[in-house]
Amino acid sequence: MDNYLNHRWPQGPGVPPPPVPSLLTPPPQKPRRRVQRWVIAVTAVVLCLALVGGVCCWAVNGIIQTLEENRRPGYSHDDPRPWPSREASYDPEWSPDDLPWGDPDPSVSLSSHPAGPALSGRQAYQRSLPSLVSVEAGHPDNYWQSGGQSIGTGVIVTGSGYVLTNYHIIDEAVDVSVRLLIDQSLVYSAKVIGFDEQFDLAVLKFDPEGAELTPASLGDSDQLAVGDWVYAVGNPMGYLRGSMSVGIVSALGRDEDESGSPLGLIQISNPLNPGNSGGALVNEAGQVVGITCAKITGLVREEGEAIDDAMVLEGMGLAIPITDALPFVNHILATGRSWRPAIGIQCRAAQAEDRKGILVVEVTGDAPKEAGLREGDLILSANGSSVTSLVELRRVLYRTGAGGELTCTVLREGRELEISFPLTDSLEEG
Repeated sequence: MDNYLNHRWPQGPGVPPPPVPSLLTPPPQKPRRRVQRWVIAVTAVVLCLALVGGVCCWAVNGIIQTLEENRRPGYSHDDPRPWPSREASYDPEWSPDDLPWGDPDPSVSLSSHPAGPALSGRQAYQRSLPSLVSVEAGHPDNYWQSGGQSIGTGVIVTGSGYVLTNYHIIDEAVDVSVRLLIDQSLVYSAKVIGFDEQFDLAVLKFDPEGAELTPASLGDSDQLAVGDWVYAVGNPMGYLRGSMSVGIVSALGRDEDESGSPLGLIQISNPLNPGNSGGALVNEAGQVVGITCAKITGLVREEGEAIDDAMVLEGMGLAIPITDALPFVNHILATGRSWRPAIGIQCRAAQAEDRKGILVVEVTGDAPKEAGLREGDLILSANGSSVTSLVELRRVLYRTGAGGELTCTVLREGRELEISFPLTDSLEEG
């Protein structure tokens, strides 16, 4: 998640405060005494010793810093950003075939569960930490000129070792491993089952080798409301493993224009930092209700504007709602690929005859055309859910799934009609 926040502070030398005029009369200066020659000689010796000591100190510090950098894994490509993009590709010859691949399993399916009683922050942390891993993705030697790692976080979702994380952590990687946050000595090689680059989702699988895993309890993100307390638990900076931050839900359903994602995102006030990518957004019951994926930094510049002149925003994190992500995750688990259930129209949010809905601009698919959907129809609801924004409409489509039947209530010339037709998979058609 590329942003420059971690490179911005500190930015150069500090500015000294303006001088404060004195209100007191300075005392008279004593006449200078003649400096003895032996003082000059002693001063010269002291300066020489200080110079030699400074050089030695600099050398030792340099060695320590080099050892420290070699000890710590890098964290270069997983910091929160407005939205991941392949435009920042470093290896034009890389392809997803270079990832370590595993086989899908149609018998594995995830679901959310009702929330239990509210827990304290300590209890929510203790419940979620055993279900988290550090995701470490190794890159080829020509990546960043000398190889490197992307480090983020992942959520264990089954006892057999399936992990949900962000795609951009494994983007352009050639090997992937996971490290349990509850026991950082346990490191396992992982394989990629599938991913959805646009939604920034990836499913990994590792063999726990007999270790007993604690899968996360997945909550219903639909039950979140603005003002609810939430916790972000992850791996900030790539080595501060198991850190938790607290905040509230600031907004729901942030759409493509606001967040860069066609999947409505949860905006939170929790501090997110490089390495939090793929981590858990936890509700007060200790359930995972989102996957932290990005932050809004405000570093948007006009042409020619220096990055230091841009405004830095804080407390604007973003997370993928787990309930909205599950249809895609389950499809990846079953097939190894994602999908995109589509209605087969061009449309936009609009208002007609004092009713809000989705205006059909053009019918492009055969199924809705044959069912009688027309240009100018205003879709009021889909499968019983009111749809007044594109986020709401997409949510219904994604949860219905490709091949599923969609029943729309449309407003046409003052009359309400019901029109039904199956959804298609736009990724398969493409």
